[in-house]
Amino acid sequence: MNKTLIARFTTIGLLATQLLFLPVCAAPETPAPADQSPLEVVTITVDGVLKVLRNEATSETARKRQVRAVISEHFDFAAMANRVLATNWRKADKRQRTRFISLFRELLSNTYWRKISGYTNEEVEYKGERLRSASLATVSTVIKTDSVEIPVDYKLYLRGKRWMAYDVVIEQVSLVRNYRGSFQDIVHDSGIDGLISQMEIKVAESSVEE
Repeated sequence: MNKTLIARFTTIGLLATQLLFLPVCAAPETPAPADQSPLEVVTITVDGVLKVLRNEATSETARKRQVRAVISEHFDFAAMANRVLATNWRKADKRQRTRFISLFRELLSNTYWRKISGYTNEEVEYKGERLRSASLATVSTVIKTDSVEIPVDYKLYLRGKRWMAYDVVIEQVSLVRNYRGSFQDIVHDSGIDGLISQMEIKVAESSVEE
């Protein structure tokens, strides 16, 4: 996996933040009107994260907890985990799926936090939304720093009456595809339990406060 691309994603994904045509969470053919538009969901999520990060009066532990809460509100980690495991999802039993989702959520949350805790007021420009169908949408944004502009697209699906994010694409590189390739190699060599064991180690390492 390209470490530079993953590092860039984890920095930006939570700032918007941080899922796919999934049999287990597909929207109905005629979905009910959503409570919010895809663009509104992304805007609320990104702005919510930025608001937490800018509140220097709150402890780092509290801000980290608040950021996770904001992300969890609008990101479907179960859908993302399903997509990341791809065909291996069907091979996993209930225990393995539950454990993988939990570890994947922790790994992403810990990595996100370590990357964005040093946030320096980059600007987020919301470019708009594109409905790919009645239940699939893409929201385009641009992260503007002092030296570069980085396109970030959020993919969402309609779950009931709520738009949920299932993937983030940074400079045309999908988070899900990046993790999928890496995880598939591990499953091939060590099986799903082997992947889970390696993720447990990674989560423990990423949970250590610097």
